[in-house]
Amino acid sequence: MKITVTVVFLFIIFNFSYSKNVITYLDPVPDAGYVSIGNNIVIGFEKPTTLSKDKLLKCIFVNGTKSNMHTGSIIITSDNKKIIFTPDTPYQYGERIDITIKGELLKLISTNEKEYTYSFYTSVRKPDWNELNNIKEEFQIQNINNDNIMDVPQLTVLVNNNPSDGYLFLTPYNSLSYLVITNKNGIPYRVDTKLQFCGDFKKQKNEHYTYFNGQTVKHYELDSSFNTIDSFYCGNGYTTDIHELLVLNNGHALIMAYDPQIVNMGPIVQGGDTAAVVIGLIIQEVDKYHNVVFQWRSWDHFEITDALHENLLAHNIDAVHGNSIEVDNDGNIIISSRHLDEITKINRSTGSIIWRFGEINNQINYLNDSIPFHYQHAARRISNGNLTLYDNGNFHTPHYSRAAEYHLDEVNKTAELVWQYVPNPIIFGNWGGYVQRLPGGNTLIGWGGTIPTVTEVDSNGTVKFEALYAGGIYSYRVYKFSLSGIPVQAGNGQSVTPESFSLEQNYPNPFNPSTKIEFNVAKLSFVELSVFDITGREIKKIVSEVKQPGNYTAVFDGSNLSSGIYVYKYTSGNYSETRKMILLK
Repeated sequence: MKITVTVVFLFIIFNFSYSKNVITYLDPVPDAGYVSIGNNIVIGFEKPTTLSKDKLLKCIFVNGTKSNMHTGSIIITSDNKKIIFTPDTPYQYGERIDITIKGELLKLISTNEKEYTYSFYTSVRKPDWNELNNIKEEFQIQNINNDNIMDVPQLTVLVNNNPSDGYLFLTPYNSLSYLVITNKNGIPYRVDTKLQFCGDFKKQKNEHYTYFNGQTVKHYELDSSFNTIDSFYCGNGYTTDIHELLVLNNGHALIMAYDPQIVNMGPIVQGGDTAAVVIGLIIQEVDKYHNVVFQWRSWDHFEITDALHENLLAHNIDAVHGNSIEVDNDGNIIISSRHLDEITKINRSTGSIIWRFGEINNQINYLNDSIPFHYQHAARRISNGNLTLYDNGNFHTPHYSRAAEYHLDEVNKTAELVWQYVPNPIIFGNWGGYVQRLPGGNTLIGWGGTIPTVTEVDSNGTVKFEALYAGGIYSYRVYKFSLSGIPVQAGNGQSVTPESFSLEQNYPNPFNPSTKIEFNVAKLSFVELSVFDITGREIKKIVSEVKQPGNYTAVFDGSNLSSGIYVYKYTSGNYSETRKMILLK
């Protein structure tokens, strides 16, 4: 799986170390294998490049042994330290690609060479593998049966002992998928229904919200009013994976893809499949224009045999199974690879590995934890500098899951377990899960593929909140965040709190095709606003969520309805009111 690139890459840097501008980053790396036929070529420099796009285009030559010479275009990143060559046509499967640098660019990086050439190798062929089917298999998802669509899953609260402030973000799935926000007591605040499996619903550092949509296989960004404003997806021909999206302060994003490749396992393990489908991991940083400005590939650094617990004789081998990305305090990245039992720190400038913490390739000495983590999720650097993770514990004896916090000494390469939560009786979630250290010091644990769904504990391990979805309904991750409310403003700019619940007559009335409906909410409560035809059949539920006190306006669109009299009904707790409206086309 790993291509021997260390010596070659170091030679490149050493070879140019006396030059005017050192090459610090190459993608694909020299002699890389299993490269996507849609991969761009990225060259990174120590100092900003001074050449224009036109001049750079005359200095880079890309030639395939099957696809021949490639024309293309040049993109220069905003810091002028990377150039991206985008071929006009993709490479072909099973060929060697030769990159040659000549002319003015070579003069900037070397004083002696007439040209510099390196190569990489494309994928053998496209494997028979589907990302969405892989997601459904991992999260035990059944195909939607429209004849058996269930109601929105109800969160049952088991313990409510003064949990920390904030709102829970969950993604339960039965026959449909739901983006759910509840208050700290588990009462629904907002529910959005999706047709396909969705996940990783959370608040980003830019105060926007994101979630993964299995129908389009993209992550979507929502503003503070939950309007869709952007989408994120992998470049270079890779299919976006559900497990992680991080939106950075500069508008860039970190994202991952699973990368299936045809691999002859015969020379790697006795009796191996000669055309196995082995799944690698791709980590990308994309800029605000969706250009891939950094890419890290497991094929260049990990061995397939690092997957200690996987069946290497199988036809399908999920060798890495990445599930989280974290930006460390020094700007480098930390990833979690479930099937390697490993947390890995990666240099975000060069792509080289800084350290490996976990099972077979461990470089960190455990000081006081005799039971290593297994099949872990959610490696996070927290405010005190420590590392938290969700240890699924698939190979603990007996099986149990836990939340763990380690103090890592990156100089002396030691790990001290400073805190953990192991429930009694034990809980075992063999897939999914998340650990989040909350601002007040409590810890939120999403247990993944088991029950309960979520537990919040304080530093002493006292349960402050616990809740579950019953009937085999799970949430891949659970988060808790603050929520930015949008107060309704009066004419003088002050927030308005109505004295009572009320429903106003729609306007205009009659209407064609849309009309506005105003209603008042006197106190925090669950609100429903529905439209019925004259026979009492519900046409549409316009509002169905918890509302803060305030004045609200809903819009009803009757474009697909016939002219006639319709009824709209507003209910909130014991309050209920009904009014009529006329659609006239």
